[in-house]
Amino acid sequence: MYHKLRSVHKWVGLFACLFLMVISASGFFLAIKGKVDWMRPKTQTGGELSSPDDIVSIASVYSSAFGAGIPDLKEPGDIDRLEYHAEDNIFKVLSKDGYHEVQVDGKTGEVLSTGIRNDQLTEDIHDLSFFAKFWHEWGLPLVGVGLFLLSVSGVIMFFVPVFRRWKHKRKAART
Repeated sequence: MYHKLRSVHKWVGLFACLFLMVISASGFFLAIKGKVDWMRPKTQTGGELSSPDDIVSIASVYSSAFGAGIPDLKEPGDIDRLEYHAEDNIFKVLSKDGYHEVQVDGKTGEVLSTGIRNDQLTEDIHDLSFFAKFWHEWGLPLVGVGLFLLSVSGVIMFFVPVFRRWKHKRKAART
């Protein structure tokens, strides 16, 4: 049984390590995304507000974002999400395709910057959805099951020789 367990451990480990390399490398970049500007565009600062009534309308934000000249951002269906950052008074408009971001001033409605969100791309690689929907929905849970099997089989393979030595020493001490 011990040899079969080692074989299972070896093959599950080989399969899982391919995914773990992708997940760990992308996880590293996600962990440092706030410290490097090439992962996501630097957040700009919008104009000062004297009251919440000074914030531009969502229609104005849409109009500015669609006028920024990004081919992947031409109509409301192209938007993945719209974020308002009150501390900087800006709107961030993120496209569904192409990982584009447009930052719009919350007071004037002007486009402050456009850029690529490499952190979104990295996140899609990290959760395996970049490769196919199947890998995100089924591959990622299988990697989790594989890691559990590796953990259990690794602990067993570690403690079996320890237990055998202990048992042998105990038996030798009795005789």
